[in-house]
Amino acid sequence: MGMDYYIIPEEETACEDSFPDGLSFFFEQVGGYGEAAEVEQISRILQIDLSVFQETSLNEDAGFEDEDGTMYEGNEAEDIWHDTDAVAAVVDEFLTKIEAFPDYYKQVLHNPNRNQDLESLLQITTIGDEAKMVRQFQELENQPLFSYPPDHGYLSQGKIVEDLKMLRQTLACYKSNGVTRFKLLYM
Repeated sequence: MGMDYYIIPEEETACEDSFPDGLSFFFEQVGGYGEAAEVEQISRILQIDLSVFQETSLNEDAGFEDEDGTMYEGNEAEDIWHDTDAVAAVVDEFLTKIEAFPDYYKQVLHNPNRNQDLESLLQITTIGDEAKMVRQFQELENQPLFSYPPDHGYLSQGKIVEDLKMLRQTLACYKSNGVTRFKLLYM
């Protein structure tokens, strides 16, 4: 079961409160792939700061563990509120930069062998011989595209633009309903 982003306005509205699934998957890659994630690469290529989408609140009903292993109950998690206008400006800038550089996605590195690499990782963990496991894992890690995500066509097929426009509509609806803040829930 994967985790998804949810957008929660500070007050109820009749607006569509869905964070597009494609964008959810796109932005959550940062934790899984770090500097090799599509979002990190695009931030560098288009020279845009997309870090606002990494500033998320956690599910209030679920606990979480911080970097040193300390467990917290969900109600101890701090809500992170975002200014509707500020995030709308980031979305607008992102759309403008994509429009200005429509071939940006051709500079993004992907791993065409990602599924094979994951299968190899699974096989490595079942070897039993620790020295051989370490050696094979190092060989796999040394492949130039090992840590890069597969290409799902999200960027090249323009799906990201559709999803950004959908998010922009939600933010515009919030603004027209007087919503000045929202949080991104990641659960």
